[in-house]
Amino acid sequence: MNSNYSVGGDIEAWCTKCKLVLGHTIVAMVDNLPKRVKCNTCNGQHNYRAQGAEKRVAKSKTSPRRARTKQASYEQYLSRMTEGNSERFKKYSMNGSFEKDELIEHPQFGIGIVLSVIHVNKMEILFKDGPRLLSQNL
Repeated sequence: MNSNYSVGGDIEAWCTKCKLVLGHTIVAMVDNLPKRVKCNTCNGQHNYRAQGAEKRVAKSKTSPRRARTKQASYEQYLSRMTEGNSERFKKYSMNGSFEKDELIEHPQFGIGIVLSVIHVNKMEILFKDGPRLLSQNL
């Protein structure tokens, strides 16, 4: 773990509310390690959990039906956001500029939605296979 963390700094962490590894802001430190964080997506505060935490949840007994429901929910969400209009997608380019809640079409990852703009040149996008950090304004 990087020992250069500080309160107010950014860190990737398991969000207990979103149930995803997302960008967080460090709220409290103990012995030079992040103790409490705030999710940049849902604004929920919780104790810091390393990225490996999602593996324990993923191994829990989840029924195949629940997994299908989660998949269908993502596709239903995108369908509602686009209202069936594929022209609403903005083609992803590292040189482009994007805003929160904007719909993105990435050549490799597919359709996604901007969850948050972390910095002027970094954003978090939710794709079908999960969230990803991508560059912008380069």
